[in-house]
Amino acid sequence: MTTDDSARRPDQAEPNAHFFRWLEKMRGDEPVSYNPQTFQWSVFRHADITRVMTDTVTFVNDMADITPPQEDYDVFFRGNIAAMDEPRHRSFRMLVSKAFSARYMSSQEPWITELARELLDAVGDREQFDIAQDFAFPFPVAVIATILGAPREDAPLFAEWANLLHASNTGAEGHRATAMRLKSLNDYMFDQIRKRRAAPRDDLITALVQAELDGRRLEDEEIVGFAGVLLMGGITTTAALISNIILTFDRFPQQYDEVRADRRLVPQAIEEVVRTRPSFSNFVRMTSEDVELGGQLIPAGELVHVWISSANRDADAFPDPDRFDIHRAPNRHVGFGQGIHYCIGAPLARLESRIAFNLLLDRYARISVDPLGDIEFLDTSDMIGASRLPVIVKRA
Repeated sequence: MTTDDSARRPDQAEPNAHFFRWLEKMRGDEPVSYNPQTFQWSVFRHADITRVMTDTVTFVNDMADITPPQEDYDVFFRGNIAAMDEPRHRSFRMLVSKAFSARYMSSQEPWITELARELLDAVGDREQFDIAQDFAFPFPVAVIATILGAPREDAPLFAEWANLLHASNTGAEGHRATAMRLKSLNDYMFDQIRKRRAAPRDDLITALVQAELDGRRLEDEEIVGFAGVLLMGGITTTAALISNIILTFDRFPQQYDEVRADRRLVPQAIEEVVRTRPSFSNFVRMTSEDVELGGQLIPAGELVHVWISSANRDADAFPDPDRFDIHRAPNRHVGFGQGIHYCIGAPLARLESRIAFNLLLDRYARISVDPLGDIEFLDTSDMIGASRLPVIVKRA
């Protein structure tokens, strides 16, 4: 079966179509551009973005020198692997990888599946519900809380912290509010670490406490920071991915039927969703020296926004890039990054989305976005997805 436009619902346009048209325009007109209002650069073409992601000497992640010092922020970002450069990044990644490997994550599949099934059972036989609020968001919240070893009743705290870390809190008051909540997260994690040192358990915090490489163990602040990375990269992004699966297959119901009939297509269908609608829309690097990129000279010390949402739709890298094709091969998207900073949580994100999608396919013959519902999209300058997504379902 082909995946052409004839398989698309005629009443459903591309969600966030205006944003994707802007990316296309920038790829063609200003592939490397400077914004004098924000004093920042943006990169839109796949080739230039690949260069930025793989040249970690020129385009660095550690921006501590330009970040105002503040105790709770400093503690939180101490173990933020996404904000580290070599050689510290390599050493830290090797440490945490022992406790966050693909093999470890795959061993967790039975209880993660049961957790997802419980959430869908709570939806019951309702034909209309908010799939983002009732399933896509609480599912990864509960997974991350459980993996860390937190009590089930603390899951609402993790949801609050995950929302906080992606909120746009501007101004002095917003900054103070963020700092206060960040302090509560730091204090909570320090307490959990103390408890694991006194009484080890079978959970990720214990594994991080015990992880050792060349005689070195993680400091408490580093464990707190890594837990924060899980909250940032393991909750809202996975929730966005699940919502993007629904948004995409609502437009292509024939492809939904095809995947439902042949579950071997589930993994590659998810990869195509990540290509066309990556959860993270862009990330930031800083130049360590003057560099020419896309015909533009970028001075040292400049911030560069890397639009992976644009790279994944670049015609120079993907034939017919705006076409959703569950049979696309090869599909070398950069939705999880590339190079040494390839997302360490990608195995978990793939596992959760595969479990979620399979259970939805089991339960529902059709999932349609409610045409009268109030969808709340995420800010596409940061993330792609929906935080509220009313749907109408038909039980299998």
